[in-house]
Formats: sequence, C-alpha cells, structure tokens
Amino acid sequence: MTQLVPGEIIVRRGGHDSFLAVGEGLVEVMGKRVAILTDMAIAADKIEEARQRAEARLREKISAEEIASVNASLARSLAQLHVKRRRHVGYGM
Repeated sequence: MTQLVPGEIIVRRGGHDSFLAVGEGLVEVMGKRVAILTDMAIAADKIEEARQRAEARLREKISAEEIASVNASLARSLAQLHVKRRRHVGYGM
C-alpha cells in the first residue's frame, strides 16, 4: 500500500484508456489488481462541467465559509482542467 498524491491516473480496461484527475488517497496493488481510494476522481470529460458549477456558485449570495469552499472547489477544477487539456479533450474517452 502506498499514498496517492493529487494528479492524473490512466485506467486501462478492455483496451480502452480513461483519464482521471485524482486527489489524495491510497493505492494498493494485489497481483493483477489495483485498488485506489481517493477523496476525488473526475473523468476528463466531466471536468469542464465541474468548473462551470463552481463558478456559478460564486455568483450566488453565499457566506464567507461557502465562498472558501467554492474557491477550493474551483481551484481543484482548474487543476483538473489542466489534465483534460493535456489529454487533448476527449482523447481516450
């Protein structure tokens, strides 16, 4: 078992690659099987949608605590968007 740091993972299944932006977590390798436990995993094709939702929340009248939470969510979405752009939008999806 090892620690997972925020970044990108590629899931290969049935000859198909899926690209995910992930948060912190744990990885366990057991023979031919890998188990990943993370606080966040978003597929490249869903990243733009998450960013738009976070920006929409910032336009609403919300408390300072909610603003901090949404800003953190927006920062994660922007990092995820970087992963998506590196993968040329839709490649492997």
